[in-house]
Amino acid sequence: MKIEDDFKDVHVLLHPMRFRIVELLAEKPMHINELSNALRKERRLISYHLLVLEEHGFLSSKYELSEQPNSKGKAIRKYSVTGKVEEVFSELKKRL
Repeated sequence: MKIEDDFKDVHVLLHPMRFRIVELLAEKPMHINELSNALRKERRLISYHLLVLEEHGFLSSKYELSEQPNSKGKAIRKYSVTGKVEEVFSELKKRL
């Protein structure tokens, strides 16, 4: 990886909102409503940051059927972190 690419990845990941999203998703996969509630932020703001993280390879997502009483049986999109998060942090630690 080039230094420019590494810097871009670190810059994307270290945005305060995106960093917090990654922290939460590292604990367990979540859907947007869970993230919105945990962060006390609007869904559309969370959605924007999820899109950025997914576009840069830090997150993956898949659809599952909800088990929640108010949305049981509906398809929901769950997000989880990828191995790229650890790769970028490891590389950052080496360079510091």
